[in-house]
Amino acid sequence: MDWNNIKEHQRFKDKKELDLHVRSFLYKRKAALSEGTLKVLTFIWRHAVKFPGVAFPKRATITKGTGLSESTVVRALRSLVNEKLIEKVTTKKPNGRQGGNLLVFLPQPDLFLPSDDTPRDTLPDTPQKTSTPQQDNPQAAKSTPETEKKQGESSISKVVPFDVTFLPSFIPSSFIETSQPFVGVEQVLPAWRTVQSAFKQWKLQQPIEHYLDKINETFRQAVFAYKKGMVRTELLRYFYGGLMEVFKQVVRKEGFESGKGLIFYDWLEGMHS
Repeated sequence: MDWNNIKEHQRFKDKKELDLHVRSFLYKRKAALSEGTLKVLTFIWRHAVKFPGVAFPKRATITKGTGLSESTVVRALRSLVNEKLIEKVTTKKPNGRQGGNLLVFLPQPDLFLPSDDTPRDTLPDTPQKTSTPQQDNPQAAKSTPETEKKQGESSISKVVPFDVTFLPSFIPSSFIETSQPFVGVEQVLPAWRTVQSAFKQWKLQQPIEHYLDKINETFRQAVFAYKKGMVRTELLRYFYGGLMEVFKQVVRKEGFESGKGLIFYDWLEGMHS
C-alpha cells in the first residue's frame, strides 16, 4: 500500500475532527440506517485512525470482523456511499495495475451535535483546596454541579427563548411548520425521529423528503384522532402506526409503477430485514 497515496485522500487533520463529523452524521441519520449498516460503519470507523478518515480493510476482513454476510456488507457500503458519509477510491500500484480500495470518510455539512454527545477526552479538573473549611461556609456547600447546571439552564432560558430556530437543520421546514403548533418545539425532533424510524422499515424508491406531503398529512390526521379521543395510546406511537400504513401503500404503488405488479411483489423483500 502506498502511504503517500493514502495521505492524499485524508480529509481530516486528526481523529477528534473525524469523530465530530461521524457523530454528527449519526445524530442526524442513525434512525434511517439498518443494523448491518451501523455495524459496518462502526468497523471501518475504528480502522480509520492511523490516517484519520481513511480505512482500507478488504471486504473479507469487514465480513469477518462484523459477522455479516458479504452481500450485507456490500449493501451497507453502498448505503454509506449514497448517504455521502464515505466514498470508495480505487488506488493504482506503481506498475499501473489496480490496487486496493480506500474507504474515505467525507466531511459533513451543517454539523450538529448536542453537548451531551460531544466526546470527552479529558477528566474534570481536580478541585483546588481552600484554606477555609467547607463546613464554615454552608451556602457554598449547597453549590453542587447539578445545582450549577440548573442555574445555568435557568439563566439561559430567561435570556434566550427556545424556538424553532434552535432545531437541527436536517428537520424539513414543512414538517416543523406542521408539527410545532400541536406538540411544541421540544417534541418536533422526537416526532421527526418517529418518521425516520418508520421510513427505515421500508425500501422506498425516493429519499424521505420526497414523501413529505404524505408525512405531514399523516401527522395532521394523527393529531385529529388524538384530540378527538379516538386513540388511547401516545400521539407519536399512533403517528408511527399511521406512517407504517402509508409507507406500505406507497411501496405497493411504486411496485405497480415499476412493473412488478401486486401478484409478483415480494412483501418480505419490501421491508428491511
